[in-house]
Amino acid sequence: MNLALDQRKGVLLALAGPAQPMPAGLPQAEWDGEDWQAIDAMAAQHRLRPWLHHRLRSDGIDLSVPSDIAATWRDAYRDAAIGALTAQAALVRLARAFAEAGVAMVALKGARLAFFDYPEAALRPMRDVDILVDPSDLPAAVEALARAGAEVPTDRDAAIARALGADKHLAPVLLRDVERHVELHHRIAEPGLPCIDTAAMLADAVVAEIGGTQVAFPSNEHMLGHLVLHAAYNHRFDCGPLALIDIGTMLARRPVDAPRFKAMAESGGWLPGAQLVMALVDRFMGPAGLDIGQGSVPPAILAECESLLLQDFDQRQQVLLAAEAAQAGMAATLLARLGKGLRQRPEEGRMRWLSRRAGRTIRQARDPRARAEAAAGAALARWLNADARPALPQDEA
Repeated sequence: MNLALDQRKGVLLALAGPAQPMPAGLPQAEWDGEDWQAIDAMAAQHRLRPWLHHRLRSDGIDLSVPSDIAATWRDAYRDAAIGALTAQAALVRLARAFAEAGVAMVALKGARLAFFDYPEAALRPMRDVDILVDPSDLPAAVEALARAGAEVPTDRDAAIARALGADKHLAPVLLRDVERHVELHHRIAEPGLPCIDTAAMLADAVVAEIGGTQVAFPSNEHMLGHLVLHAAYNHRFDCGPLALIDIGTMLARRPVDAPRFKAMAESGGWLPGAQLVMALVDRFMGPAGLDIGQGSVPPAILAECESLLLQDFDQRQQVLLAAEAAQAGMAATLLARLGKGLRQRPEEGRMRWLSRRAGRTIRQARDPRARAEAAAGAALARWLNADARPALPQDEA
């Protein structure tokens, strides 16, 4: 293997991003098969293979990609095309079930992006189908899920109480015959993080037709806000470059009212995150034509976030831990996490759960990649905290 980790990350970002520059000083003749395998492994983790096939097919990649890697991307695209059919089936069935129950809902993220914002649904793989409802409608929504064929919890009241107490959604439930999990949200962000009011999203929803069924989705401004909050605040960019592709493809097709969006972000306390995300989108996908002041984002923060875009999924909890600790302190963060975990009464037992979590944290703390990505996550968290945003030495340059 001839490329270092940061070089492999840079190559993959350049392969996926139409405007992302290729790292300098990396002649392809020096790469070996292990380098390509490592790049492809990162692409698989972050669901980029179908998009890379699209880029390769449309001559968007100006590199000689090995035939076995190109074939893997092609197969992933084909599988995603099949998966889009099951996602559509699940979405249509849920929309009908909720309409019959009289429960207002909007379908979030990939459910709209795949079918309305990407050139092809296969280019936007979906894990779950995310549905947002008003908190007061959760009991009726769970019943609607059951009628649609989902395997809902036996103790519905307890499941709803856990979600309302400490989470943004109920534990995922399975629609068995299409093998799709459904996440029933009552809010779009974790408690304690910046959010958009659920009632406002429901009231401002737009309706489109899929499979002969009317389905509600967030408005363009709320959709962009949701993607920003999901990427920057909820996940510290561990959702990867796909978040930037989502926004770039959406803005290429859907107008967003910049003054309205900026005012919404400012009043919600998440304008720094929105500016950061848009700065990354402009660099990765090309100028989106939506100016909300993203030119003010320090280059050092952009560099930290680029390293976070391709986190190792096996280590990402370490990044989240470091990010939370950067804001609340390590002791308070650990106590809050332990309290939340114990309140959920782990099936394996509390002592076994504590032992497993402690062991995982120690292992991750010893890993150089995990430490580097955790440090980047902590720097991002400090910068996003508008009340205590430190100047970085790199910014002076």
